[in-house]
Amino acid sequence: MPGSFFVLGEGECAHWAALALMACLREQGLRIAALMPLARDAQWQQGRWHSERVAQLQAASSFAFPATALCPWPQPDPTDPSEAAHRPAPNPDELADSFAVLATWADLVVVDGAGDPEESLAPGLAIDDMVQALGLPVVVACENSDTSRRQAKAAVTRCRERGIPVIGWVAAGEPLNCPMAAPCLGQIPADELHDPARASRRIDASHLLGVLGVGVQGPGQARH
Repeated sequence: MPGSFFVLGEGECAHWAALALMACLREQGLRIAALMPLARDAQWQQGRWHSERVAQLQAASSFAFPATALCPWPQPDPTDPSEAAHRPAPNPDELADSFAVLATWADLVVVDGAGDPEESLAPGLAIDDMVQALGLPVVVACENSDTSRRQAKAAVTRCRERGIPVIGWVAAGEPLNCPMAAPCLGQIPADELHDPARASRRIDASHLLGVLGVGVQGPGQARH
């Protein structure tokens, strides 16, 4: 689907960057849906899985999709071994099916890949495999920390080795000068990061639309 993209980065950084990017695109009149491969903050509540991150993506989307449509695999705390046996194994084909359903409604789908980009999701399966299964370009989110910068640069390297385009990056928190051979789409101050409406104003909308190859004709009318 032209214009859709995958946000990669360390944990909360990627999640809040994805929400800011979604808000920015909606302000341009685009109909946006979100997809999160794994909700690592999921908790069992009142007979179902609940994820605060997925709830935030629901609120940020243009459509009132149920949580199960936005996240195929709720994942409890990965450090709790008692839960490990009950987790469904992620499947790239199922993710592609979820994406295809959302794409029939939205102009763009933003895939929130929050979590450790280097984490193994299942034996022989990494987040890069999910990106490749969807065939989407990547936007990298990065904080001004040694760990985040290292993971961001490693993610860029892995993507390029697989032929996955990295179309830009977003800095979250303190100002960051981190050369990634991709355009910086915005720098979001730490005190605005958890407020997508404010954070979206830190995204260069024209630059973002340019790298996505999307033009806007009017409300809800995307030109690819």
